[in-house]
Amino acid sequence: MRIGPATLLARMKSLSRGYSGVRRELLDRMKLFVDNDWVPVIPAEGSLGASGDLVPLAYIAQCLQGEGLVYYQGEQVEVAELLKKENIEPFHFQAKEGLAIVNGTSTMLGLAAVNIQFANYLLHLSTISSAWAAMAIEGRVEAFGTLVNGQAGQHKGQNEMARQITQLLKDENYQAMRLQDISIKNNELTQPVQDRYSVRCSPQILGPVFETLMMTQKWVEDELNTTSDNPLISPEGDLANGGNFYGGYLAHSMDYLKICLAQISDMADRQLILLMDEKSNRGLPPNLANWPGMSDDEKFLHHGLKGLHQSASAITSEICALSIPNGIFSRSAECHNQDKVSLGTSAANQCTQLIGKAYNLFTLQLICMAQALDLKKIELKGETSLRVYRQIRAHVPFVKGDRQLGVQIKNLSESFKKSAQHFNLMSENKNE
Repeated sequence: MRIGPATLLARMKSLSRGYSGVRRELLDRMKLFVDNDWVPVIPAEGSLGASGDLVPLAYIAQCLQGEGLVYYQGEQVEVAELLKKENIEPFHFQAKEGLAIVNGTSTMLGLAAVNIQFANYLLHLSTISSAWAAMAIEGRVEAFGTLVNGQAGQHKGQNEMARQITQLLKDENYQAMRLQDISIKNNELTQPVQDRYSVRCSPQILGPVFETLMMTQKWVEDELNTTSDNPLISPEGDLANGGNFYGGYLAHSMDYLKICLAQISDMADRQLILLMDEKSNRGLPPNLANWPGMSDDEKFLHHGLKGLHQSASAITSEICALSIPNGIFSRSAECHNQDKVSLGTSAANQCTQLIGKAYNLFTLQLICMAQALDLKKIELKGETSLRVYRQIRAHVPFVKGDRQLGVQIKNLSESFKKSAQHFNLMSENKNE
């Protein structure tokens, strides 16, 4: 698994703070690897997350000594051959330096930082899908307003998510009839007075996710500025044995993040069910099939996007299964010296798996959302929505009839992941 870049940088940051008793030459050698994009090949498994990421970080140590493998120019190559080619001698550790490399939280820290970046974009897509769902079913807007979320409600995250959804709807000039103006004709309401919870309660669902992301991001930043080595050495030469190698904050952050991603994934699946079912989608064709473009005798020969819906439901189930916290399964190791461990790396690895599935899920959901908007002949105007819509349509054109979509879905999912790498959640949070 290619987790080396963030891990190597995190280890350099920890050692550079001056409490680890290492030479400047060690940091220079690590910088040489970074500058030349020599990325150590590191196993994703084998760390208890306390006494640091001993096994994964040992692979960085061996690379610095001229052993093992690195990624270079898209391939795995022997470090010894690479150093020989560059006429560079392997690094020789002095006292404390080998221990300083392996005894820290840098593997789980690198993974956690990357996971949070990808999770931020998933939350962004959740606000977009919630706004699009409201438009597609001609839903209410007051559930996203300030009365509910800013005056009666007191949760910062809820208010922020409501603000972002409201802004997306305002950008499209989308409005709904005021509740007090809805009337009854022929014993029926002229419009529905409220929507299902997956749309109406989206600020309350997404709010805790937003606040958890802000909290976990702060924990990761604090860990990045922590020396996670042991023992530690003061500028005056005093020694102290402690437990900064214990990845408790990172384990909690990844476990919390998994739960949050399971929540927004489940919401995405429920929003998708709402759109696919003609009993709840308020005028859209069953399974979002292109009925307006078909003759009556052709309509029932096409499945629409039923296959995407079924796949999304299956993926959601897998995501929820992965959201069980890892930290609660702490083990005892090393003859009970390490009798309580964090399992932070396990949590981070499982979170990475979950995120990959979540991107596939949201790809399926947003394809269906775009199909619904097109069927309703809604032409998007807002910059944020239009950018995502065009990204979808660049890979998956409107589905006129049954056809294969597998490759297009995969390419769109990868496109969303690339977008995540350049996304800043705080830029969307204009109240901060």
